[in-house]
Amino acid sequence: MEETSKSNNLTLDVNEKPKLLQWIILAFQHVFAMFGATVLVPILVNQGIAAAGFEGEVLSIAVALVTAGIGTLIYILCTKAKSPVFLGSSFAFISPIIAAYIAGASSGNTSDGIAAAMTGILVVGLVYIIVSFIIRLIGTNWINKLLPPVVIGPMIMIIGLGLASSAVNNIGIGAGVETIEWKGVIAALVTFLTTAIIMVRGKGFIKIIPFLIGIIVGYIVSIALGLVDFAPIADAAWFQLPNFKIPFASYKPNLMIALTMAPIALVTMAEHIGDHTALSAIIGKDLLKNPGLQNTLLGDGVATVVAGILGGPANTTYGENTSVVGMTKIASVWVIGLAAIFAIILGFLGKFTALVQTIPSAVLGGISLLLYGFIAVNGLKVLIQNQVDFRKNKNIIVASSMLVLGLGGAIITFKTSGSMTVPFSGMSLAAVAGILLNLLLPNEKEDNDTQNSSKEFVTEKKNNLDENNLVELNHPLIEHKLGILRSKNTGTKEFRELAEEIGSFLCYKAMEDANLENTEIETPICKMKTKKLNEDKYAFVPILRAGMGMLDGVINVIPNAKIGHIGMYRDDTNDHKPVNYFFKVPKNIESKEVILLDPMLATGGSAIDAIDLLKEKGVKKIKFLCIIAAPEGLKKVQEKHPDVKIYCAHIDDHLNEDAYIVPGLGDAGDRIYGTK
Repeated sequence: MEETSKSNNLTLDVNEKPKLLQWIILAFQHVFAMFGATVLVPILVNQGIAAAGFEGEVLSIAVALVTAGIGTLIYILCTKAKSPVFLGSSFAFISPIIAAYIAGASSGNTSDGIAAAMTGILVVGLVYIIVSFIIRLIGTNWINKLLPPVVIGPMIMIIGLGLASSAVNNIGIGAGVETIEWKGVIAALVTFLTTAIIMVRGKGFIKIIPFLIGIIVGYIVSIALGLVDFAPIADAAWFQLPNFKIPFASYKPNLMIALTMAPIALVTMAEHIGDHTALSAIIGKDLLKNPGLQNTLLGDGVATVVAGILGGPANTTYGENTSVVGMTKIASVWVIGLAAIFAIILGFLGKFTALVQTIPSAVLGGISLLLYGFIAVNGLKVLIQNQVDFRKNKNIIVASSMLVLGLGGAIITFKTSGSMTVPFSGMSLAAVAGILLNLLLPNEKEDNDTQNSSKEFVTEKKNNLDENNLVELNHPLIEHKLGILRSKNTGTKEFRELAEEIGSFLCYKAMEDANLENTEIETPICKMKTKKLNEDKYAFVPILRAGMGMLDGVINVIPNAKIGHIGMYRDDTNDHKPVNYFFKVPKNIESKEVILLDPMLATGGSAIDAIDLLKEKGVKKIKFLCIIAAPEGLKKVQEKHPDVKIYCAHIDDHLNEDAYIVPGLGDAGDRIYGTK
């Protein structure tokens, strides 16, 4: 990846300062993007505490805004202003904060509940910091072994489903409700439908802030129905110091209960890595290498420690703000920094935070109904997209055990030397159980019958493909070169040269149906009529970045073909739909035959998204060239785009649970560019 975001058509580099008016407008876009989710966390935590029979405020909206802003500035400092990330309140810790508070306050003293919750947030930040130093010493490979998709997926599902009853109760239709308050149900329904419609049909910036718009519309409807009490707004001061909760001043830290929140930090690291990977694709810089995962985690961890010291919720990287960068094409850290300052200022505006606190529970219920389900489904998508194989009993045991422990109310109580009891329950218990089971359970041995069954399964998948629009090169030279290409001992230079060569072979095959035009030439002996290819009718479009490794090979075949480029990433906040961060194609692309290039066709997602983009531009004839392909990905592309002919050097066996092609050749991009 390039070291400057300008290479990906972004208007501003990460360190370039925009003009004043543009700077302010862009900063407010980031504030609006993060606002809805950030203020929801303290509201929902306080409601959960109240539902358990405790009075008082645990988290403050004002403090959440201030700590989000301060945390973002800390992150910028720790990453040396190389990463345009905004930090805000994390939904993953809603239930753990509530559980820690209840455990602490069971002594009869509410300050003990605050001590447990706030110390827990401090511990979470410290875990991030410790992991950042471990990565600095030994690298990142151990993270994937500790937190594979079979652990991450169920954990995310538990986070969402564990809060489901809260959403239903806020609407007023939960178990035990004798009389339904229809005004509240109407407000919740309007909020829900508004948010859902914007998520499905919204465009541009509107699509990035569905929860904020849903709350605003629901609030307006609630006013019309007489559900809003404006008295707190009138009583609030214009300028008001947030209700900070400082250790030893407001409470005495409680480390024993706080430790039960620590395992959740391991799971939210996956979210941290995912958001930085998506942002890396947008800005054309690998943020996990520069400034490096060790520094991004350090920034997130220190920010969360400071949040805990001030009485705010744990921080996390915000996908909403990543989407703003993708939409505006501006990745300036100056913009993120100004947005952080605006968030801090909002936290000191008493009437503003009082206004937010008057949002009716029914409106929050309507939002939560969608939000919690959205979180749970994202966990399911982790399992699907990573092709977790539930034919394997080990995966079934890990996932099912986590779901039952996390949702079934399992609890293990430890007694301290005094009278205090420390409950270890819910998400924390499920996370630890999942990690340990995955590490300790042996992998299953396949006997001959199982191996034969697996081979039959692979053969069946290949037989289900449409052979009319699929060409696999069966040639001794291809087989020879693929063998060298696959070897882990093959160096970068040789790998790159082989990828180019195979690209040339694929292009020769793909051009078998080319139409030639009649022309007349003169040889050294005489004039003659011959055939000529109109090279201007063709365009090569590699999918960044691995597709570039095949480009020189196909250009050798058609030197005068036009060149385009496609770069994209998947937006995890929006149903994993493709977000185009770079799309540059020749003029009149709709009149050309486009040959799309990507060395590997694994799940088929990138290929489908790229073809969609080309068809939106009016391209009628597309061919897809890849070196190796998995049957699963081929099937998906053929189902979505049956008119696109696919040429591959070899169809491999299958995808493993990490969505890698087996036997495969590793990460083509890393091997072409020597980045691993």
